[in-house]
Amino acid sequence: MTDVPDEAELQRLGLYDPKAPGADDLLKVVRLAFELGATPEEAVEAARIGALGDLALDLAMRPPGVTQDLDTFADASDDPDLVRQMWRALGLPEDGPVRVTPDMAEGLRLLVAASATFTPGTALALARVVGSSCARMAEALVSAVRVDVEVPSRVSGAPYSESARENTAAARELLPPFLDAVNAVFRRHMVLFAYYIWSTDEERTAVTHTRTVGFADLVGSTEAVRAGSIPALAANVRQFEELAWDVVTRAGGRVVKLIGDEAMFVVEEPSRACALALDLVERSPHPIRVGLAQGTVVALYGDYYGETVNLAARLVDVAGPWAIAVSDSVRRLVAGNPSFSFDDLGRHALKGFGDDVAVHLVTRAAVG
Repeated sequence: MTDVPDEAELQRLGLYDPKAPGADDLLKVVRLAFELGATPEEAVEAARIGALGDLALDLAMRPPGVTQDLDTFADASDDPDLVRQMWRALGLPEDGPVRVTPDMAEGLRLLVAASATFTPGTALALARVVGSSCARMAEALVSAVRVDVEVPSRVSGAPYSESARENTAAARELLPPFLDAVNAVFRRHMVLFAYYIWSTDEERTAVTHTRTVGFADLVGSTEAVRAGSIPALAANVRQFEELAWDVVTRAGGRVVKLIGDEAMFVVEEPSRACALALDLVERSPHPIRVGLAQGTVVALYGDYYGETVNLAARLVDVAGPWAIAVSDSVRRLVAGNPSFSFDDLGRHALKGFGDDVAVHLVTRAAVG
């Protein structure tokens, strides 16, 4: 805890105006920031952009030690350019409010050192994956707190200072075990991927797998956006994501990414891919269309690439609502399975493919 400037000093810094609306409540937030270790410069900058509560949260999460700006840290390193490249690869702006805390300094040093084990390009690519994954987790957590906790508190009449103090206390108490849980999940996923059968391309530049790739698209979300129905869109997308994640994981597949109203997934066995695609369509309260293709995929930095991926993405456009379009490779591998029936949809001209592509519609086989 640092000394809190008196009211006269706070007025001189422009952090307190006793005549301003809500001055007493704002004064409590200013004092909270200084109690947590804010410097006058940090407080003034945060006040300028209306983010004193956010500064308090930042300070509550900082470990002991020296916090410095990026230029100071980078210029003191052995490779300032690489440090700045790593910072940008992590998705952190050079001129934003985020500074180099002691733990972030150790993280940057580790990532820079990784360039000696991997190529610099691979190390930067790994940093981009870490940055994008952490950014998504952070935004999801912050948004959840704002909508489910902070907004109801403010609507009920709770002062801003109370929310700021509660958020900082919660961050100190709950963030460490949350990060421990993330660490445990990461380790389990690392073990899971270690078990996967894999190969490489001929030049040995990337890992390859044989997979069925699927794209599932929520039909009608664009119309919801145009209608301006944000609550309906949010509810539909949330239901879609929950359903996709549940169905794909139960089938032993992996949701590679969620892209707004679309999910990309991979499964080892094409018959399982067909079964989960049918489950998705049948269980969804809103129309879904799915495209499936089987073949070799290139694994790069947590994502998959190649012709099989492109084909699955294009097949979604061929499928209508509540339907599943599959490639000929999927049909051939699953054709002997009595659980499924296939209808020939003919050959289609698909973007990115020179020759017309055979497309089939998969349904459940009639019983009896």
